[in-house]
Amino acid sequence: MTDAINYNELMKRADSVAAELLDNAETLDDAREGLYESCDWDWVIYYGMAMELCTNVPSDVLSDAEEMVADMDLITNDISLFGHAHTVAYWIVHNAVNASLERMIEEREAA
Repeated sequence: MTDAINYNELMKRADSVAAELLDNAETLDDAREGLYESCDWDWVIYYGMAMELCTNVPSDVLSDAEEMVADMDLITNDISLFGHAHTVAYWIVHNAVNASLERMIEEREAA
């Protein structure tokens, strides 16, 4: 993996995290439950990286994450731009890892 923060690297990292979740879980439910804890990447924690991630993903990926943030009422009047980027970046990562995890589960069940 490179130092680039973009959609292709997001999906590579998401696939790696999803595979690790599956490998370390006793059940599929355990893998799914580990999802939330596995999304605190450096891209989410560091505001500059979060901003970069938000600007370097396709608009539909960004919109999906923004909708999740809005639906959960995670935005308040006193949140900063960087705080907003941090929250949206978390859900971008979450959605990517979740999609990879569900795809891998389907592949295992089909095999």
